[in-house]
Amino acid sequence: MRTTEQLIATGQAAAAAGDWSAATSALEAAYQNDQNYELNLQLVTALCHTQNYTQASLLALEYETRYLESDQTADTLISCLCQSQQFIQARLSAQLRVQSAPAWLKTTQQRIFAAEQDAERTMAQTLTATMKQFYHLSELPVAAQIPRLTTAKHLTFAKYLTAAKFLLVDPFLHQLSRVEVLYTLKGLGVTDEVTFIWLDQTQLTLIPAKLPVMGADAVSEATQQELRRRLGQQDVALYESLQGLLSLQLMYLYPVPEKIVTDVQTWIDLLIASQTRELSPKLTVSEQKMLDNQQKIQELNLELVQ
Repeated sequence: MRTTEQLIATGQAAAAAGDWSAATSALEAAYQNDQNYELNLQLVTALCHTQNYTQASLLALEYETRYLESDQTADTLISCLCQSQQFIQARLSAQLRVQSAPAWLKTTQQRIFAAEQDAERTMAQTLTATMKQFYHLSELPVAAQIPRLTTAKHLTFAKYLTAAKFLLVDPFLHQLSRVEVLYTLKGLGVTDEVTFIWLDQTQLTLIPAKLPVMGADAVSEATQQELRRRLGQQDVALYESLQGLLSLQLMYLYPVPEKIVTDVQTWIDLLIASQTRELSPKLTVSEQKMLDNQQKIQELNLELVQ
């Protein structure tokens, strides 16, 4: 049995000789034994040369942050994504360099647009079918919506944006799916105004590019800090359980948790009391409103497993 070092050496020698199939085989075997960025990059390069772009892009995304550190490796990641028709993911990854490499981003957006235009010419029927399925997302059970959201990332930006604007006001779409679409538009840096149905069914007019990072707004950070203060040292098991539930609540409340979380301490009091079955029978109007929304979120959560 060959060692990892021997497999890497074999893969590198095959790559140098232009035998990319043999290089891929050896490097895949090595990567199963030792997963690290340097070996990942070599394997992704080999996979691209054998036109296994989907597998290459999945592997590259495991180290997305590292790939985006330089123009050269970022180009490799974006090429993999475009070659596997993952145009929305390509744009999301590229957009992460908006601050560090604006000139590169502008050029890369042009490259992605050219790849999208080529897809419009060569796979128009597939794109139309995928867009139609995306439009009808709310007709699926909630659990089945998740893979279709992933499939929609094969759409061109223009098609995705058109369908997304419709889905943001689809009253039958599950709230987490609606938030996922909105957050994707944020990641894409969309500067168009969009209308979004929030948790309480009111409509908000938003500019996705200006929205906060999920969980990083003042109210979200304050609620997380309050939960940590209350339970972080006193009851670690309950804290870890409620930490996950609180993060999920904040997803439902995105991007304006302050509409409902009018008092951070009370929100956490109610969260803890609901889980420990120690709710007070006498609540103020504002406390009852917050509790009603926590219970509504719990009901929506149940739909995720049905």
